[in-house]
Amino acid sequence: MRNLIILGILLAVPAWAGPYVVGNGDDGTDLEGPKKLNEGPIVEARKEAIELLSRLNTAGIANLGTLVPEVATADLYMTQKDSHASLSADQGAFHSDMRGLVFARTFAQPHAATRFFPIAERLDRAQLVSLHIHEALHRALPASVRENEATVSSITLAITSPQANHDEISLTIAQLVPEEAKILNATGAGSTSGSANTMVADKYPIPEHARVNQPSVFGYTYTQFNTDPAHPQSYPINRMHTLQSYLYPFGSDRVPLGVGIEASMLNSDQGSQMGPLGLSARLRLWSGRGFDVAAFAQTSLNMLSADELKNSAFGRDLGTVGLSMRKDLKILFVENFLSYSFAGTSLRQIGAVSYRYNYGGVVGASSHVGVGISKLKLGGYAEVLLANDYGIAGGAFSQDFGRFRIVSGGPEVAWVDKDFSIGVKGKFLLDSTKDANFDFLGDLMGQGVAQGSLAGNLSVYF
Repeated sequence: MRNLIILGILLAVPAWAGPYVVGNGDDGTDLEGPKKLNEGPIVEARKEAIELLSRLNTAGIANLGTLVPEVATADLYMTQKDSHASLSADQGAFHSDMRGLVFARTFAQPHAATRFFPIAERLDRAQLVSLHIHEALHRALPASVRENEATVSSITLAITSPQANHDEISLTIAQLVPEEAKILNATGAGSTSGSANTMVADKYPIPEHARVNQPSVFGYTYTQFNTDPAHPQSYPINRMHTLQSYLYPFGSDRVPLGVGIEASMLNSDQGSQMGPLGLSARLRLWSGRGFDVAAFAQTSLNMLSADELKNSAFGRDLGTVGLSMRKDLKILFVENFLSYSFAGTSLRQIGAVSYRYNYGGVVGASSHVGVGISKLKLGGYAEVLLANDYGIAGGAFSQDFGRFRIVSGGPEVAWVDKDFSIGVKGKFLLDSTKDANFDFLGDLMGQGVAQGSLAGNLSVYF
């Protein structure tokens, strides 16, 4: 309802498309004896405006980082008498009514006060909320656009619309704020103020093709495991097909938060069966200055309907948390992973004997290094896994391997475009303690099985 009222006013008053000087600019009569506002409907409406901007997370939108502080900290004054719209800047629907009486004025510069006129007290709460946001936009936007009444009005409507959301406001800003204004604001040349978060974000703008701009992924991975007859597997699995879907509907443009799902199909000597189901929460903590830092928490759930896998060494639920850090240089790229997989157990029935597999926690650290030649990425990686324990007990048999390590590595080749990538990766066991292999980890979707693997992946980004 509030926006229908605002829209009605907007249609009733001529819209001006050119730039406007927002400020006093009149004979100064509205500066005679202004009274500072500390309470009342106008002050209460400011609180609602702050709540609205916080819900929409405007602080995480480029060029709106100082909007909340401008609304929250601006001094509010009430003049003694009304003023007619003698300035072109007063003609906008958010500044005056149909009779030409001005609601409010501010200077188009950071930290300026907002002066309200008595006619503003007749506005309802929704109109006052919009008025607070509109006046603050004149102070918070880049200098090249903050005096453009048409631009500021369009952004105000985008924020106060009942259907307003973070993404739609971001799109409006991208359409209305020229690229050169964004560049000026990022370097500080076009703005004289900014919150700490905004200044950091503007100082390190995100590259156009950074993955954080399209964080969501849908992909398919085919994995062929390397088996060695001299080291028989505890449960032979030859191939794995995996579908991945990682969506990032939450968070901000710089810090998206998402949920991931991975479904797998296994091919073994006993035939095909459903593999583990992976569920994960993923958060990109920082993207800027060439760095991309992300955190994740994932659980791989054993599919209880697959009795064969349940009754095996890999029939357990597994939880993993981790952190990734990537740095892209002009040609070279480096990416490090740190992870920890929690301890767990699985049961396997062989004849009349039940065997219990005990897995300790696993600390993983890997480094991926490569070069980028246009869209072609050539590189390799090395990984060290340190497991606290691995043991088997059943009937009269008991064996405890204790703490062990596994060192692996391999090549990585990928063609990475803005919207998709296709790649091949090798994983080879280079060194281990007590002839340990990847079976000892019980982590099908993470580390795989046997002596390593070859994998091909196709991903689509959006």
